[in-house]
Order: sequence, then C-alpha cells, then structure tokens
Amino acid sequence: MKSKLLYILLILFTFSVTGQISPIQVTKSSIEKDSKKDTQLMFTADDGNGGFVTARLFYGGIIKSPKGYYIEHYDSNLNVVQEYEYKIDQSSIKSMFVADGQLKLIEYKHNRDDKTNDYNLLSSSLSKLNFSSKKIFSVSRKDVKKPFFLAVGFGISNLDQVDHDPTGEVYLSENRNYITFNFDIKDDKEETHLVKVFDNDLNLVFENQFKQKGVKDALFIYNSLTIDDSNGDVFFLGKLYESKRMKKKGKSNYQYKLYKLNADGTKELSFNTEENFVGSMELINNDDSLICVGFYSEKNDFRYKGTVYYNLNKENFTVNNSGFNPFTEQFMVDKYGEKRGKRKKEKGKELSSLKYRGLHIDDSGNTIFTAEEYFVKSHTNYKTGHTTYTYYYNDILACKINSSGAMEWARNINKAQKTSGNAVDYYSYLSTVKNNRVIILLNGSDKVKKMRDDRIRFDDKRVKKLSLYAIEILPNGDFNYEQVINNDESKVTYKVSEGVITDNYDSVILEGDKGRKKRIVKLTL
Repeated sequence: MKSKLLYILLILFTFSVTGQISPIQVTKSSIEKDSKKDTQLMFTADDGNGGFVTARLFYGGIIKSPKGYYIEHYDSNLNVVQEYEYKIDQSSIKSMFVADGQLKLIEYKHNRDDKTNDYNLLSSSLSKLNFSSKKIFSVSRKDVKKPFFLAVGFGISNLDQVDHDPTGEVYLSENRNYITFNFDIKDDKEETHLVKVFDNDLNLVFENQFKQKGVKDALFIYNSLTIDDSNGDVFFLGKLYESKRMKKKGKSNYQYKLYKLNADGTKELSFNTEENFVGSMELINNDDSLICVGFYSEKNDFRYKGTVYYNLNKENFTVNNSGFNPFTEQFMVDKYGEKRGKRKKEKGKELSSLKYRGLHIDDSGNTIFTAEEYFVKSHTNYKTGHTTYTYYYNDILACKINSSGAMEWARNINKAQKTSGNAVDYYSYLSTVKNNRVIILLNGSDKVKKMRDDRIRFDDKRVKKLSLYAIEILPNGDFNYEQVINNDESKVTYKVSEGVITDNYDSVILEGDKGRKKRIVKLTL
C-alpha cells in the first residue's frame, strides 16, 4: 500500500437537500490531489459494512490509452482504508463484486503464447488488497470474432458483424448469484453465440452454444441479455432480418427473436412488431417479470413515435401483455410548449436521436424507461483535412408503463448541452428508481432557464461552473427539481454519466474532479 495511506484521512461532510424533492443525504470526502489525472469510474461494489469499493480506469501517454485500474476501498464515512493499482498487461477488468468478505475481479487476459482469451478470477481480502489469481476458463482466439482495422483513414471493415464486446461480455445477475459470459463465435455460415453461466463460487452451471440455422451474421443483430437471479436462466434478445434490406414493400423486414437458455437447452420465441418499425429493444427482469421495451416508429428504424412494450411469462415463455404507446400530449407540450406541442401531437410528430440510458422496474411492477436526445455532428476543414466532432446531450425522456402495457405518463426534461469532447464525462445524466420515484441526476448552469408555458431548461456552462441537480418524478408523473451541490461550494464537478448505483439501490456514487483535485460523493436517496 502506498505510503500516503499513513496520513490521508478524508473529512466527512454530510447534509441534506430538502424542499421540493424528497431529502437526499449528501456525504462527501475531502478534496485530495489525485495521482491519476485522467480516470473513469468503471465499477463499485458494496462491502457489506456500509462502505464500498471503486475501480477507476486511468489513462496515460501522449495518445491517451488505458494503463490500469485504481482500486479504492472506502468505509461508511468515506475514509480510504485500502487502495491498489492494477496495471493493464494485455488485460482488462470485466466485472467486480464482493462475496464472503472477498473482493473479486473478473479479468480478461490475452494469452499470446497459447493464442487464447483467458478469463480469471482475482480474489483478495477486503482487509488487505493483495490479489491471487485463478483461471476460470479459456476461449481460443480463432473461435471468437474480433474487429479488424484497415489502414488509417479506411475505418473498420467488419464492425457491423461483431456483436458488442469482442473480448466477451460479462453480466452479473441482480443479487450477484450468477455470472454470465457471452461471446460472438466466428462462423462463416451461421450466426453463433456461446453463453457460459457460473454461480458466484465460479462453478459452471451450464454452457450453451446456439446457432441461427441458415442465418449469417449480417442478418442477425444482438440487442440485449438479462439473467434470472433465482435460477441462472439467461434471456437473449436479437433482431432477425429476412434480407439485407431494412424495408420490404414499405414495411419492416425483420422479427425479434427471444431465447431462453438454461441447462435443459434452448427455447425460442418469435414476435413481430405489428407492422411498426422498432430499431432496437432492451431486456430487464425481476422476480416476477421479464420485460422487453424500446421505441417504435411508423416511418423507419431511426424515428420514434412512442414506446413498445412486451411483458413475458418467464416460466411458459409466452407474451402476457404488450403495447405500442405514442408519446403523450403532455410529453409533447413539455418539449415544444403548449400550442406547438399540441399541434405536433396532432400531426404525429416523430422524434430522432434517442439513446437508452435507464431501464427500471419499480416496486409495483411498472417499467420506468429513460432516454436521451443524443447525437454527434462533424465538421471538416478541407484546407487542413482536420475533422472536429461536437457531441450533443439534449432533452431527457422519462416514461412509465404499467404491467398491462399501457403508458401511464411520459415527461420531457428540457436540456441543452454540447461539447467538442472535453466535457463528455460531465454531461448526460444518471437515472434510478427509489420507492416508485424516478431520480435523475444531471449537471447544469447555476441558473435554470425559464421558458414559455411554465417550462424550464437545464443548460450547459464551462465545466468548472457546473452544479449538480436532482430531478424527482413522482408516481403520478409530476416532477420537481433541486440543486443538490453548488459548484462554488463543491470545488469539483461530478461525472454524472459515470455514476454508479449501489447494490441495494439506496445510494449513488459519483466521482468529481477539477484538474488534479478529486472528491467522491455518496448521495443517499
């Protein structure tokens, strides 16, 4: 452990935000000089004693590239009690959790000698971070699809044929009872995936390699995966095209395929989207429900008229309820104002550039769905050949769909933020659900803009001047907001898009920085 642990003592600051929203307890560490300037909060894990462990990916070099992970163990008072530096060596951390007083890391490592991708369990006592390694399994690199790049300026030649992370995706079930690995397997003839499920002692529960018979990679798009925490069953969602055309006679040219994988084999469920276009959908499940949700359009895969919802029975693998819900008039008024919003609603206005950011099931079985109006614009100087990109993080959509498939409400949070890249970590937002209330955390200017028709908008500002806000949407759809942390008082700006929700959903952990200054804040909801 580094010598600075002998004298670092983080000072505890605790207060509550009250007023229009439910109280939020804010607990801050003191501000310290961070030895790692460019970091990204990747994982947190509750330690079982009121504290938590964080893992931050840090970057270095002239062309910034990942160099390692900085692991810190905080007690309940936000004192750093242990720290550890994991250096990247053809490797990465895929997941992190705590079990039986042990901190456990799932490690991916490129084994050049054996030409394999190795997956290891790194374990350490929380009382002293000193990791031991145990191999879980290996996958031959020749069997796993990976992206390849042509010369600079020619881009990526096969990225559209790689389903998500080529080093394998790792998922934990809700209560960390099961760990799932998902791989896109190289097969020139048929779309093939390998799924391995382990219990939290890393005993293999089952593995399943399943194929889309007669279907090539380009015609099957992997969407989402979720795990049943009670038994380890895996649900796998994908989109199957009939041909390379996106439309067929003006209609959608695909159907969605849902797979249930377990030790008994594979079950398959197909459902079309009732002649609507559905670009993609996401899965979420709890003890009672398996939910599939997304956006639909009457025009194409890249427009959004409203939400699509499927409620499925996990046992007999059938659809209980479904619904296609256009955005409400209230949502359109929130976004465009009274007269303009009603007019756009009547004309069937469809939105664009929406990106999923939050998906939750509340205590009553309702699905809470949030998304952001996100897009990128490029500008090329043809004299120099230099291209710059501007990232836009605009309005937030939040909606509530009941278990029958009906939309109970939809709200639009007006927001206007853009950056050329230096402020990406501080924009966007984080959402969670607590006691059937939707909590949205975002940064904005000290002054919330007042708009026509009793509306508000959160605007950007210089990163050093951003303050932290909380928006609370009540079960009936009404919402209020409060400034949780004023930037002048905080001395740092928090990376809301990298925030992590604790295992019991009671708190949110945010990392804040300003130059070399660093602070951790815990928001107890």
